[in-house]
Amino acid sequence: MVARATGSFCDVYHDGRTVRCVLRGRLRGAAGRPVPGDRVQFRPGADGTGVLEAVLPRRTVFTRWVRGARRIIAANVEQAVVVFAAASPEPEPGAIDRFLALAEAAHVAPVLCVNKADLADPAPLVARYRPLYPVLVTSARTGQGLDELRARLAGRISVVVGPSGVGKSTLLNALQPGLRRRTGELSPRTGRGRHTTTVAELLPVAEGFIVDTPGVQVLELEPLAPEAVDDCFPEIAARAAACAFRDCLHLEEPACAVKAAVAREEIAPSRYRSYLALLEEVRRARRAGGR
Repeated sequence: MVARATGSFCDVYHDGRTVRCVLRGRLRGAAGRPVPGDRVQFRPGADGTGVLEAVLPRRTVFTRWVRGARRIIAANVEQAVVVFAAASPEPEPGAIDRFLALAEAAHVAPVLCVNKADLADPAPLVARYRPLYPVLVTSARTGQGLDELRARLAGRISVVVGPSGVGKSTLLNALQPGLRRRTGELSPRTGRGRHTTTVAELLPVAEGFIVDTPGVQVLELEPLAPEAVDDCFPEIAARAAACAFRDCLHLEEPACAVKAAVAREEIAPSRYRSYLALLEEVRRARRAGGR
């Protein structure tokens, strides 16, 4: 399984050790390039290195778009641990919703991790999201919630995503002493996190594997059809089946079950606003002839 790929080389976990492999020419292009989590075939060499021969079919692909460019950041992941801080930086519900939607669009089960619980009361975020997703509350400093997170990670391949500065690397160091992941402080100028993870990498953590990814501040999602956006919000998708029209976008259509649920506050208005923002982004991209 691929741990890391840079340049013409990749590191592969095999039989409890890491093998440095050279990529064959056809695997160096963007289309065939291996990513963390890929299962591969390689030809071992006499010096303990190898030559990567093939990337096996992927069960899942976790992608994100950055400034209009599609990047496959992990393969074969089973869950996405979306990490946000209870404070420092302050959590933005709209940003949390986008990261959760990223996982839903990739058909990867999302788990929300509210980190830095020692800095602020995480209860508002827990109350908002626990009816919709598994929610873990953690603090790398005090150790709160680490056992629960280890149990969630055990036996799975997970991808860790979230903005810079929320403590992803510090959390991984607390989960698995000896990782020595680089950590950083918030920028005094912007109040946002500084990137410490620069390349996605598969790490053995808590009897499972984690793909640690670079943090981002601006997140674009996988191209979607407008009528598929509601699938990224489970509470909206659950009610969309009762709409009068199969292609209902939950805007001004008559007999819309989603709008009715929002009016009854069965769907949080803030979540509905996040849905509308993502829907408008998708429609705008289509009008512009983009992706």
